[in-house]
Amino acid sequence: MRRTVQNSPIIRSSECRVEVIANTQIAPEYFSMRLAGPARLARFRPGQFLMLRPTDDLDPLLPRAMSIRRARRRVRGAGCEVEILYKVCGRGTTRLSAMGQGRSLRVVGPLGNGFDAPQRAIEVVLIAGGVGVPPIAALVETLADRAPTRRPAMTVLLGGRSQADLLCVSDLRRAGAVVHVATEDGSAGYTGMVTELLAQHLDARRVTRDARLYACGPYPMLTAIAPIAEQYNLPYQASLEANMACGFGACMGCVVPIKGDDERAQTYRLVCKDGPVFDSRTILWDEQ
Repeated sequence: MRRTVQNSPIIRSSECRVEVIANTQIAPEYFSMRLAGPARLARFRPGQFLMLRPTDDLDPLLPRAMSIRRARRRVRGAGCEVEILYKVCGRGTTRLSAMGQGRSLRVVGPLGNGFDAPQRAIEVVLIAGGVGVPPIAALVETLADRAPTRRPAMTVLLGGRSQADLLCVSDLRRAGAVVHVATEDGSAGYTGMVTELLAQHLDARRVTRDARLYACGPYPMLTAIAPIAEQYNLPYQASLEANMACGFGACMGCVVPIKGDDERAQTYRLVCKDGPVFDSRTILWDEQ
């Protein structure tokens, strides 16, 4: 098989300093951090992310990529308030969880591309697993802000190991989405994988021709959704998770295999710069 690497120019968004407003534990392993930053951060697209690190420490050396949950202009004062949700799973996020009000972070972003929600879509089904919830919740709130005549019907399927992994349920419902949940241990909702819940949902009702699927979560979950989307002939955008060292295409460390120009060709794209949101039909899911 012929393989090529897509050359990507290095494009770095503006870097800025932000201040921690609050850093609250919302579940046993999850935190919500609110940051005060420049007004330009409010112009993000759901699915974009930030690379952030403390300004006063080089441990850990590399920044951490965090999806933007919400960014809004401040009612009082200049700038905007940015919210991120993260799971404590290593040294970097452990140190992040210990940061209190007034601490500062260095931020690069918003980075990457976001979800593309057509103006004519009348129904969307959104799937999120674990820490894949923030960009999905951001997309739901963006769609909810549309005029009533352009606002699609929204169904959100959330999956996790247990009830503690189900984030933003009340926010999603407040935005007008119908929410169904699945847990592997049966502590809430359907017992099993969220992809099984998706298949049942699509089998039980007839989705419209203009429906769209959006998903963010672990790679196995995104991979399992692809044949389901194909079976129902539904456009499917997936936001991929990847370990990133830079976030803007310099290190070439977050590649994903993509279909080439012909059936036998294979190329690569960068999750940080060309993604993290991809059209599912372009990804070689079994090659990762």
